[in-house]
Amino acid sequence: MKILVACDKFRGSLTAREANTTILEALASSRLEAVGADVAIADGGEGTLDALLSDSLTLTTSTITGPFGGTVEAPWGLDRAAARAVIEMALAAGHHMVTAGYDPDRATSAGIGDLIRAALDEGVTEIVVSVGGSVSVDGGAGALEALGARYFAADEEPVVSPAGRALHTVESVDLSRLDPRLAGVTIILAADVDNPLTGPRGAARVFGPQKGVKADDIDAFDAALNHFADRIATATGAPSLATTPFAGAAGGMMVGLSAAAETRAVDGFSLIYAHHRLDERIAEADLVVTGEGSLDAQSLSGKGPVAVARAAQAAGKPAIALAGRVAATPDELAANGVTAAFAIGRAPATLDDALKAAKTSLFDTARAAFDAVAAGRRLG
Repeated sequence: MKILVACDKFRGSLTAREANTTILEALASSRLEAVGADVAIADGGEGTLDALLSDSLTLTTSTITGPFGGTVEAPWGLDRAAARAVIEMALAAGHHMVTAGYDPDRATSAGIGDLIRAALDEGVTEIVVSVGGSVSVDGGAGALEALGARYFAADEEPVVSPAGRALHTVESVDLSRLDPRLAGVTIILAADVDNPLTGPRGAARVFGPQKGVKADDIDAFDAALNHFADRIATATGAPSLATTPFAGAAGGMMVGLSAAAETRAVDGFSLIYAHHRLDERIAEADLVVTGEGSLDAQSLSGKGPVAVARAAQAAGKPAIALAGRVAATPDELAANGVTAAFAIGRAPATLDDALKAAKTSLFDTARAAFDAVAAGRRLG
């Protein structure tokens, strides 16, 4: 029997690779006779860089502007042979960097521009920017500024590091000093959401609260993002991206980066799927095992583990899902290719205790699931 293990992260406790390794260890200690292989998956958010690492794409580190000022060290991926770089925004301007509270009027994406310049120094012509898990709501203004853009107010005074509601003070955008190397580069945004920049499903209204935007301020942030998109459109001579799918990801990164270079957005999981040739791996497996921290309504919208299960279903292969919590009904899961789902919690516990015990809980639950499969095979 061949088993493919393809997990996403268990946020706050296990990376995708750690989850996969734990499940393979459980398989080895179970009564099921099987050969296991694994693939770390992600959807454009945390873990995307790790999921794309290979013999050709290796890690490097650069000193960049932190999301709240100062400097930080950020890892990124470089494939010299393919002239390709992979930047993960969650690692350069992510939630783990919040130490003194969220500040959406200050959080900047400038570090992403710094990493793009570092990639240009290595001669790359394609840059993948994984945009999930960011703390900024600056329309990509910081990244664009780091790449050479300048902003001016109505009185022609410079506007430096605009973010959040301060985007409304930008009346003109000067792109004349952009790094000339950007002309030969394609930027691919790997997104975990397809929301537009503004409106009911926009960056401020849907994702702003988790970045510190107060309920009473959402309309102001939404208007500021729309204003900035209009000013970028004037500077580039292109239509505003305010209603464009994916433009709301990472606080509007598409808006700023589209003014710097040819930019297109893709579903993050599709990038991982193609990179690992998951269709071929699933076709070779007898059973697929996937998982993540929370299997819920967001998962059913097509997040990584459910996308894996759907692919398994299309290939006629059963799929088991393991999760910290299962918040979807059996019928919903079955309709999306999940043959069986198991919550790994072994007893009532606080969130902190559950996260600390995640590895042990995942191991025990996976082993029990594999023992059940083994018993079913013997009975059959």
